[in-house]
Amino acid sequence: MDTGHFSLKEFDRYDTVHRASNLVRPLEDCAVSPVQSQASVEASGETPARILVVEDERIVAHDLASALRELGYAVPATVATGEEAVERARELQPDVVLMDIRLPGAIDGIRAASSIRQEHDIAVIYLTAHSDDETLRRAMQTEPVGYLVKPFSPPQLRCAIEIALHRREINARLHERQRWLATRMRCADDAEAAEEAGPKVSYLNLVAEALAGWRLGESEREKRMAEHIADLEAANRELENFTCSVARDLRGPLRGIDGLSQSLIEDHAANLGPQGLRTLRQVREAAGRMRQVIDNLLVLSIDDLLLLSQVSKTEARRDTIDLSRIAMGVVAQLRESTPQREVKVVIERDVRVDADASLLRIVLENLLGNAWKFTGEVEHARIEFGAFDRDGSKVFFVRDNGAGFDMKEAEKLFVAFQRLDSAGQFEGNGLGLAIAQRAINRHGGRIWAEGAPARGATFYFAL
Repeated sequence: MDTGHFSLKEFDRYDTVHRASNLVRPLEDCAVSPVQSQASVEASGETPARILVVEDERIVAHDLASALRELGYAVPATVATGEEAVERARELQPDVVLMDIRLPGAIDGIRAASSIRQEHDIAVIYLTAHSDDETLRRAMQTEPVGYLVKPFSPPQLRCAIEIALHRREINARLHERQRWLATRMRCADDAEAAEEAGPKVSYLNLVAEALAGWRLGESEREKRMAEHIADLEAANRELENFTCSVARDLRGPLRGIDGLSQSLIEDHAANLGPQGLRTLRQVREAAGRMRQVIDNLLVLSIDDLLLLSQVSKTEARRDTIDLSRIAMGVVAQLRESTPQREVKVVIERDVRVDADASLLRIVLENLLGNAWKFTGEVEHARIEFGAFDRDGSKVFFVRDNGAGFDMKEAEKLFVAFQRLDSAGQFEGNGLGLAIAQRAINRHGGRIWAEGAPARGATFYFAL
């Protein structure tokens, strides 16, 4: 069982939010409950993704399964040991396995995941309170699609699962395409094809053309595409390994700085004086922020970078969508993640636009998520979403009364991995606004912002 810093309060708060969702909230909050989300999935007729939960703590497993079902997933089983996990994965063939690492029995979660991955193409996400170097090294060898450190929130869990499902779908399409190519060429028993020494098809006779359905130029493109895909996959693996290696190398000195600073505070407080203690605490706070940056680097992985690239290349599929409803859903997830916060959220009703629903959801998740984050230190936090007409076009906005920013730094806002000086005390990886901008660009629109330090910010976008 992974205990560490894991607290059941996350799931207790989660259940409290769902119980409270039956109460009538002010219309200006416009929150959508997870029950509504689940009902929408059922009404659509889609088969929910099947999640196998591996957790030896019975209460945690029960709460986790309940949370997953509220999010619209199916949980065919929960098991408590690595041996059971391997057996049930073989029997049930789930889409995703949520795997605790410290388990009773002969094999732990990492060894169980390794056995599952050797037998089946099933995505594994680790849920654990442990992030030490040795555990991370062993976990990475099993090629997981996610690694969440407890405590985590339901929205974080949902994002990890959706990324895993999306990645599996892409891999399935790639493998199917490769099998199709191989089969078509193997079936050309009576065909004649010749290759030059290099990776280039130099001749296809008429029978081969008819069987494969190719002209010579098409066969070349298909083969080169497969080679490019293989090269990209290899480069992605190298990038992930390099990122994890750098993160591990940085953690060692950081632990030394943090530990020595703590020792000085505990053992020599009387000799340091108020100013010395304050300085050491600032050192520890800076070390903590650096540790969070490293954790983000590890969690970021190649999937986040692929999301940035994918949004940049995705063609917008326009349809009439209800942005107000999407905003309600995003706010509902934010409330679930931090139910202790009291934030006044005003969402204009019936804001509609012709746009790609998935891309606009990404935009609102980032803009509303930032507004939620940067109002964290405000006593009476307020967030607004709405639209207005300007010069014959509709402009949408997200406004908050949070930390704000200096307009001199505005050019950094939408640059990947760039963070403003005023954002230093808040968590983040510098990718959210860059992804949002690319989603807006796919619609031929633009996004911009206005703000002032300690006076909030407003982000505008037009399509």
